[in-house]
Parts: sequence; C-alpha cells; structure tokens
Amino acid sequence: ESIAVIRKLLAGNESQKFRIYDVMAAAIKKSDSTFEFFRQEGVIDTFLGEAASGDVLVSVNFYETVPKLCSSSVPFEYLVSAGVFSKALQCLVDAEKDKSVTSSLTQVAVLKLFSRMVDVEGVDAKAFLEKHAFVPELTNILESSETSSELRSTAVSCLGTVGNSPRALEYLAEEKRALSAFVDVYSSSLSQMRVECLQAIACIFGHSQTPSKETSQACYELYVQLDSGKFLVCLTKEIMKGFEESCVAGLAVIQKMALHAWGIREISNYQNVVNFLLMRDASRGKNAQQWQFSVIQEIVRSPSAKDAFDADTYARLSKYEKEGPYFVSSVPQ
Repeated sequence: ESIAVIRKLLAGNESQKFRIYDVMAAAIKKSDSTFEFFRQEGVIDTFLGEAASGDVLVSVNFYETVPKLCSSSVPFEYLVSAGVFSKALQCLVDAEKDKSVTSSLTQVAVLKLFSRMVDVEGVDAKAFLEKHAFVPELTNILESSETSSELRSTAVSCLGTVGNSPRALEYLAEEKRALSAFVDVYSSSLSQMRVECLQAIACIFGHSQTPSKETSQACYELYVQLDSGKFLVCLTKEIMKGFEESCVAGLAVIQKMALHAWGIREISNYQNVVNFLLMRDASRGKNAQQWQFSVIQEIVRSPSAKDAFDADTYARLSKYEKEGPYFVSSVPQ
C-alpha cells in the first residue's frame, strides 16, 4: 500500500517528486535493505531517469539529491554501475562548449555534486577522484579566461570542499595542476573573490584537527606558492585593513595554519601578526574578535607552540586565552 502511494506521488509535479526522493534518501540512510527495497520496486531507477529529463532545473535537483542517496557503499556502487557519475562528468564537458545560462547552471550543479561526493560515507575520496576525472575539468574552469565570475566562484568553493577531505587532498597534492591554477586565481583576485579564495584555503588547511605528515606537507607546499612565499605577510596586511569579511576570512586561515607545526613556526616568526593577535580592539566587531580568540586558542593548544614562541609571548598568548575573546581590562578612575 505504501509503495502505491509513493508511485502516485511520483506521478505528480517535479517539486512533489523531489520531496519524495528526499524522504527516500533519509530512509535509505537507516539500512542497505531499505535501498534494496526501493531498487526492487523500481523507484531508484525512476529517480535515475530524472537526469535525462531535459529540464535543467530537474537536473539541478537530481544532482543535489545524488549525494544524499550514497549513505553507504551499496547505493554508491549501484549509482556508479548505472553511470551516474560518468554521465554527469560528460555533462560538465559538454557544458563547457556551450556558454548558455542553462549550461552554466548545469556546470554549477555538477561541480557541487562531485565536491560533495568526497565527504560521502563509504566513498574513498582519492579513488573516486582518480576514477572520475572531475578535477581536471574543474581546473579547466579555473584556468579559462572565458569563465564567468559566478562559475569561477563556484569552482573555487568546490576546490576548497574537495581539499577539506584528507584523502582528496592527497589526490590534489599528487595531481598538482588544480592547486597551481587556484594559486593563479588567488594572485589575481580582488574583493569578494579574494575572500572566497581565503575561505577555500582555510578549508584546505583545516582538513583535519590532526593532519598526517603527508597532508600537512601538501598544505605547506600550497602555502609557499601563495603570494610568492610571502603569504602570511600579505595576509596580515589584508586583515589589518579592517574590513570585517576579509578580516574574518584571513583569521580563519591563520587558525587553520595553527593546526600544523609549520604553521606555528611561520606565525611565531612573523612578529607583526603576533602583535596583531595580542592586541584587543573592540572596534573589530564581535565576529572578528571571536575569530581572533579562536586563532590564539588553537596556537596555545598546539604541542609545537611552547618551543616556537619565546616564554614571554607564550605567557601572553595563554593569558589571552584564559581571559576569553571579549575581555576588557579595568581602568582606574
């Protein structure tokens, strides 16, 4: 009876159908047997048919739903065998040749699909990226002078999402071209695009609270390419301009740097950034103050900090951390 109701609802409009697919995805998370039930009843194949609808908005909804279905290796392998990812990749390739608005929407949807797949449980991100040549296509978008600002923004964000997965970061470090293209985009970026690049860098540097030697080295190799090796100097200048969005994005990068031994070393060796971090300034705004505190908190927690900073500076950092983000010293009347 319940499957009859589902089939009736799937005969409705697109909005109604995708609500049913979302419910199905939530149910599949509970067990592989639920996926098998929907597969045997033909509902999974009905869903897969949406990719060929010819309606770009339906395709966008389809690509948004796919990662929700892949709650384990069972549905993931079924979608792989059905050619979902190879077809999506072909759509991305075809869309690059067509500069229409609908093609741009398809590109955005497919970029987001692949970037979200690296975080799906049961999927080996590195093996997935090796099998499906998504990153080279993303790199083409970053490198092309004809790429729209919206699409380039999406590509930057998706690269950050991919790099936030340790296994995917291993792939990027070996592949090299994507990170090199990203460095070029960062170098020429201004205003909002610069903020989005910083957010992507924070994602990559912050891929793990306990990064492995290999992925930490990959982050360091990216770090030394940025601003021709003067990234922290230029970033500190950017933060000190006082624009809250770029200030917060920059502080987030420094906080993620502090997860790495090399990051602690770089921070401790640049006195201007240390001075900035230790200077309380209520005019920076609550959000910036909270991020400033988060940076110091991460530094103090690092096992490398005591050796990297002199005793006085480390004591001041520890005192700041104990006092909290919004501490104001009492002033004698």
